[in-house]
Parts: sequence; structure tokens; C-alpha cells
Amino acid sequence: MLRNYVTVAIRNIQNSPVYSTINVLGLTIGIVSSILLFLYVDFERSYDKFHINKDNIYRVTTQATVQDTELNVPLAPSLTGATLMNEYDAIDNFVRLSGGSEMLISVDQEYFYETEIYQTDSSFFNIFDFELLEGDRKTCLTESNTMVISKSLAEKWFPNGSAMGKTVKTDGEDTKIITGIMANPVINTSVPAHGLLSYGTNTQGQNAWGNMNDQIFIVLKQGSTVSEVLPVLSQMYDKYMAPIYEKFGASAEFSLQPLTDIHLFSNFDFEMGTVGNINYLYIFSAIGFFMLLIACINYMNLATARSVARSKEVGIRKAMGSYKTQLMGQFVTESIVIAFIALVISLILTFFVIPTFNELANLEISQNFMNDPKMVLVLVGVILFVGLVGGSYPAFYLSRFKAAEVLKGRSKKSKGNESLRKVLVVAQFAISLGMVVSTWIVFDQLDFLRNKELGFNHEQVVTVALEGEQVRAKLDVLAAELLQSPGVESVGSGFGVPGTNSMSMSGIKVESADGHLIEKIFQNITVDNQYFPTLEIPIVQGRNFLPQVGNDTASSVIVNQEMVREMGWENPIGKRFERFINDDLETKAFTVVGVVRDYHLISLQEPISPLVVYNGINNGQMIVRLKSDGISNTMSEVEGIFKSVVTNRPFEYAFLDQGFQQHYEADQKRGEVFAIFSVLTIAIACLGLFGLASYTAEARRKEIGIRKVVGANVMTIIIMMSKDFLKLIILSMIVAFPIAYYFMDQWLQDFAYAMELKWTSFALSALFTLVIAFATVLYHSLRSAVANPSSAIRDN
Repeated sequence: MLRNYVTVAIRNIQNSPVYSTINVLGLTIGIVSSILLFLYVDFERSYDKFHINKDNIYRVTTQATVQDTELNVPLAPSLTGATLMNEYDAIDNFVRLSGGSEMLISVDQEYFYETEIYQTDSSFFNIFDFELLEGDRKTCLTESNTMVISKSLAEKWFPNGSAMGKTVKTDGEDTKIITGIMANPVINTSVPAHGLLSYGTNTQGQNAWGNMNDQIFIVLKQGSTVSEVLPVLSQMYDKYMAPIYEKFGASAEFSLQPLTDIHLFSNFDFEMGTVGNINYLYIFSAIGFFMLLIACINYMNLATARSVARSKEVGIRKAMGSYKTQLMGQFVTESIVIAFIALVISLILTFFVIPTFNELANLEISQNFMNDPKMVLVLVGVILFVGLVGGSYPAFYLSRFKAAEVLKGRSKKSKGNESLRKVLVVAQFAISLGMVVSTWIVFDQLDFLRNKELGFNHEQVVTVALEGEQVRAKLDVLAAELLQSPGVESVGSGFGVPGTNSMSMSGIKVESADGHLIEKIFQNITVDNQYFPTLEIPIVQGRNFLPQVGNDTASSVIVNQEMVREMGWENPIGKRFERFINDDLETKAFTVVGVVRDYHLISLQEPISPLVVYNGINNGQMIVRLKSDGISNTMSEVEGIFKSVVTNRPFEYAFLDQGFQQHYEADQKRGEVFAIFSVLTIAIACLGLFGLASYTAEARRKEIGIRKVVGANVMTIIIMMSKDFLKLIILSMIVAFPIAYYFMDQWLQDFAYAMELKWTSFALSALFTLVIAFATVLYHSLRSAVANPSSAIRDN
């Protein structure tokens, strides 16, 4: 019986090439899209799951409160892990990680700036299962001044031989011995380390409970739970940290975050790797499901539209003794065969598309995805879903035809069938329109962020790293030389260049509006007197730092306007600050000498926060504003001047506007993925619309012939044929737009600075969809309109 079903199904597919091609093409697009989105979601959920002991590894996080300021960080005091294990016997093991920012590496006489190099403990390879290609996992980081590097760094630093046992200098001074080579970090890790430095015994702040500089991962004992460790963390806080925090009116609380939750469920600053968002996975999962559903709707629509063409077949089968269940089995088998053909084509296409998709979405999906048992189950589910969902209603509808009426030519159109087709078309285009308008709004928001006023002029500004005290001491000479170049407009420096996340957070005492000193946590940076002029940020009250070092370096600060609002100051000039300068909570006094206009120090995803600006001259980043003419030649001059003054450092620079764009790369990539699948969703819906238009034109062939005989022109026929479909699409807009408005309004709430939803986004999406839909049905409408009416009337 099954063999007969399959044979008949293949024969019917061959006898209806246009119908079969539309169905296979629509299902192929839907299945390829669903597979890619499943692989995307599965990859995002795979972060950190390759570690054998992943379920017992947790990160210690801290929520600190100072007055009304909250600070949530994935950091803890450096002594936390050792205290939990040795004093309280609460955990099995721990590892600390700190650093990751730009580091100067010197190899013989060559210099490199590298990131993603972390200080860590010898337990690193005992806790994490990163592959170590050379060296001993147990001993490679036990000694001070040892280092493990990735394969790519080993090849970069030592291209002509093995790196094992060789020495390098970090920050140009401290000598490290390379004791291990590890595999390059995979993308799906929250610890993207390219280098590991053994913790030294004199690390600054390592033995201070008041400092939170380290990410600390702990391993729970077998059988232990988070609920058992959290009270121990509270006891540790009460014993060691509370006495320090209470001195300036602060408090803190520890939490434990599962290692496998970091990528999708973190909302902390200072993460080592790029974090994702679980909400986007829900969205992409829904898109994959809806694309498959739309492809199934196509099949249902076309199958029921062809009911008249297949009614005689049903009548003959019933007259020959076929039962209704047998007919239903035949039609469901036919849909499964079509789904299987589409699946085979989809697997081939997916194999070749994966490299491009990886590059687009920054993934590492393997082309051998069929080796994953989960994928086999998914594909079986796809076939059953398409076969049963897509084939069930057509099977039920076609199998209920009455043999006698069909064979006598009395079969009639079912109003219920026609109504269902309209509902399905509306559903298809409602989903498609919702995706199109959402994509439009996503790109509008990204464009809004790119073009929003940042509070400073970032055009033609170059940042240059100044690593090491010896280089920073030459800043005055370097700036003087650069200003001699006709293409250089101004030169400044600072620790805290916009867009680089190089500011710091620290607790200070600040004078309140009523004259009392209160404890707060504020962002702070250090700059010279040319920092604000170079970035073209005006001082709105008071003055800038003085050119001479003198008292400004020792006792003056500048604050931003948000600080003035936060503190409720009527006259901020002369207000007092006291900065903590050591772990004994000794303070140094400062006075406000100026107020700078608010500007965005981080990205537009974060609101402008109160800012304290200290004065300093030996800063880590130089900023150079270039004149608009001959930038390429000017950069060559800047490089030449830098190398003549700084002979033992590489010249590395970045344009300031590029730093800000990097903050939106993840959203940009997600938007591009979303846009591609939105277009494909429209394509699937229009394939179904094309097929329906074909069968509608055939069914109304006689009517069109009569209308032409009585005087209807070509335009009248085209309008008549198109208006019914366009009405359905307009109805789908009425359904889709309110839903899209609600969800996109919720999405925009996650941005500190969001655009207002504009009617143009909806209007342009509607116009885009209407044009494509009209073009889809135009072919059959035009073909029917220009056909010879006499042949249509005679044939009928």
C-alpha cells in the first residue's frame, strides 16, 4: 500500500511540474531557513558547554550600593576564591582572571600590541577544558613569570621556530617564559583568551578586600548546591568587606552565575567576551517556525485551489472502492514526498551556504551538521510537520468529495475552502509584513544611533596608544613635533577616550548641595588640558585645566553637566571632592574648577552618567585631530614623527568614529540576518501568491473571455484580477502593524536613546510588500487580459 502511495505521489508530481516546482521551491526556502536558524540558535546555546565540569562551574558576581548608586559587575575581590576554599572549605577549586586590555609585547627587537591576554592561576587548565597543544596542563602556570599563548600568537611572534621555552617581555619590561601553546580560542566561549600570564606575587590590589579587579570562577564540590555556598559568601563579606564598605556608607552582595549562562543571560559591564541575548534566540526560533509554517500554508492553499482539477481523480478512486482514509493517506504521502524532495535539496544548499552564513553572523557552524543527533531529529520533525500540517487539510478536504456528484460534473466550489485560503493568505502576509517592518525599524534605530549627536566632534580624530611610562614621558615632545605638521590641527591625551571603555569607576566623597561630604561611585577619567579642545567639547562653566602642571594636577577636577544635575548644585565651581588613594581609605582633596558639556563616553546604549575628570599629563592614549585635506599624507607624516620620537614601540592607531561603530556591530549583524530572512519570508509568500494567481486565472478564464467580448479592456482585467489579492494584503497589514508596533516599541525600550516609531517605516514596508505582491500577480493578470477570448469561451 505504501509503495503504491509513493508511486502515485511521484506520478502526480511529474504531471504537475509548475505546481510541484512552486511547492518544492517554497518548502526548500523554508527548510533551509529553518535549518540555518536552528543551527544559529543551537550555536548560541552551546557557549561554554564543551567544558566537562560545566555544571559545577560558577562565576562570582557583585552588586554594590553606595548611597543611591548601584554597580553590578562580574568581578570580586582577588582573595574571594582562596578564602572560600581554604578558610571555609566551601568549594572544590577556583581560578582568577584579570586583564584582557591592550598589552605591549616585545619579542627580541619586534613589538606587538595584543589584547585578550589575562593573568590567571595555575588551576586554569584544571577547571577549563581548553586544548593545550604543547606543555603540561598541571605545571605550565605554576611558576611566576610563565606564560601560555595561543597557536596564532606563537606563529605570529616566532614564525621561524617553536615558541616553547622562548622569552618575551610584557609591557616592554617584564620577562616571561613561554611554557605552553594552546589551541586558538573557539568563538563559543566566554573566556576568549589568546594568552595566559601566571599570577605574580606582587600584583597590585591582589590582597585588598576593597578592590574588585578579578573575574573569579569557582567549582562547587560534588553534591553541593548554590544555595549552600551563598550563605558562606555572606559570612565572608561580613567578616572581611563590610568593615571597609561601611566606612563610606556602602554595601555589597555576592551572587553566583552559572558558567553556561554567561553568554545569553549577562547584563554586566566588563565582560571578557561578546555576550548575546536570549530574547534574540526566541525571536529567531519563532522566525524559523513561521517560515516553515508559511511554506506549509503555500502547500495547503495550492492543493485546495487545485481541488477541481483533482476532483475527477477522487471520484474515480471512490467509485473503484477506495475508502476515505486511503485517499487521505494518499494525499498526506504526496505532501511527505514533496517535503522529502525539498529536504534533500535543502541539505545540499545548506552545506554550501554555511560558510557565508558563518561569516555574516560571526559563527563557527560546522558543515558536518548532520553528525549531530539533534539535527537528525529536527529534520525528521520537519518532514512530519510539513507532511502532516501541510497535507492534512488538503487530504481531508479532497477525500470528502462525493463520487457521484464529481463524475456527473456537479462538484461545486466550497465557500469554506475559499474562505480558508483567504485566511491563510492573510496569515502569510501578516507574518511577512511583521518581519519586514520590524527589520525596517531595526535599521532605522541603528541609523539613529550612528547619526545621533555624541556631544563631541569625532570626525578626523585619530587615537594612538602610548604604552609604558617611558613613552608617556615623551608625550610633550611628540605633541610638539606633531603640531609642526601642516595637516595636524591639535593634539591631546587622556586615560578615557570616548568609545574605548577605558574609563574607571571608583568611590569618592563629594560635597552635596547642603555642604556635607557624602560617598558616591562615579565614572572618572584623566586628561590633559588639550583633551577637550581637541574633541571640541566646550567648557560651559568655569575653566579648563591650565597648561602648566602645578596645582591643577594636584587638586583640580572638571565635572560634566550630568554630575551637576545629579548632585543638585546651583553653583558647582568650588565644590569639594575627596578621592580615596589607598586601601587604608586615606583621601586627597580636589576642587571643581569647571563644568564640561555632556558627551557620550561609552556608547549610545548607555545613558550619560555623572563624570569626574582629573588632570594628568602621562596618559595612555594620544588623540590627534587632523585637517580635512590630505588625510592619507598626514597619517604618513604622523607615523614618521611617532617612529622618530618613539623608537621602541609599534605605531598603532584607530579613528575615533570606528570605536563607536564597534559597539553596534552585534546589532548590525543580527539586523542583517533578520533582513535576509524577512526577504525570504516575503519570497515564500509570493511564491504561493504566484501559484494561486495561476489557478485563479485558469478558473476565471471563461469569465474573463466574456468580459472582453462585452468591452472590458486590458487594464480593467488586470485590476479585476489583482484587487482581490491586494485586498487580502491590505487586510494583513491591519493585522500585522499593531502587533509589530507593540513588540518593536518594547524592543526600543532596551536602548538608553531610542528613536520615535515613525509612520514612514510602516508606510515604506507596506509599499514594498504591495509592489512585490502586485508584480507577482501581474504576470497571470496580464496573460489573462491579452488572451484571445474566443478560445476561452469555445473551450468552456
